[in-house]
Amino acid sequence: MSLKRSILGVWLIERGSGRNLVSRCYSEAVKLDMDLIAPFLSATHTFIDKASSETLKTVDTETSRYVWEANDYLLFVMVVSKAARLGHMRFMLEYALSEFMNREVPQNSDISTVLKNWLGSPNTFKKFGDFIDELVTQYEITDESLVAGKSMDCLEVYSHLFRGIMRVKGGQRKKQAIVKRMKSLIEPLLDRYPFLNEVPIDAAGIEVLNIDVNTVAYQHLRDALEELLRLLGKAVREIASAKAYRDMLFDHVMPYVKHDIMRLQTYAILDDVVRYLF
Repeated sequence: MSLKRSILGVWLIERGSGRNLVSRCYSEAVKLDMDLIAPFLSATHTFIDKASSETLKTVDTETSRYVWEANDYLLFVMVVSKAARLGHMRFMLEYALSEFMNREVPQNSDISTVLKNWLGSPNTFKKFGDFIDELVTQYEITDESLVAGKSMDCLEVYSHLFRGIMRVKGGQRKKQAIVKRMKSLIEPLLDRYPFLNEVPIDAAGIEVLNIDVNTVAYQHLRDALEELLRLLGKAVREIASAKAYRDMLFDHVMPYVKHDIMRLQTYAILDDVVRYLF
């Protein structure tokens, strides 16, 4: 794995007491006493919560960003690089916090009782700490080509989105006009993303599944797919009527998004949908 990381450290903290249930450091860039900083993070969250009507979600430092997720008893905090996709990071925190409640709280008990009976030993939640390690490893963004399955997931999701967008009503003449406009819009991208030269664009969609994921770095691929979504949204808005565009979103794109929302959240593709189509 590359030394370049998005997730630098993770804390699962008991609210109020500031006790660490789980703490993990994944980078030398985080030169912190993991146990010492947990009460500080808890106190910071409590201060914001009580001093204003807002809920703390992120805090920026000069070089990194702290991202929060909380329930009534626990705080889950990640320190991440500023290049990390926040939608991606928040989804991971929400997912991990939900998994903790499912894995570590017995069915005949509750989180309040679990914390009350916990004597503070870090070994109590070791298995969950191992789960966090696996989760971070699985989702870590690097500057190298990631597992082919992740890239294929992203290609499949964007392929569905492109096909949904191209189902916009307006007849074949308008469809061909959209295709022609889209081919014109992507011309400036071809030097930056040469693999797009081999991607067919037609009235059915953009055949990104033709891209060989083993020859394209993951982040390079994601940047190209995001650009394609932005430009296709632009091309369709220019040519289709406002009503046809709106109907396409709610009749074809959003039903797919709802059906596959976990994957869209996992890879922060939902962010792109909201940013470029609405």
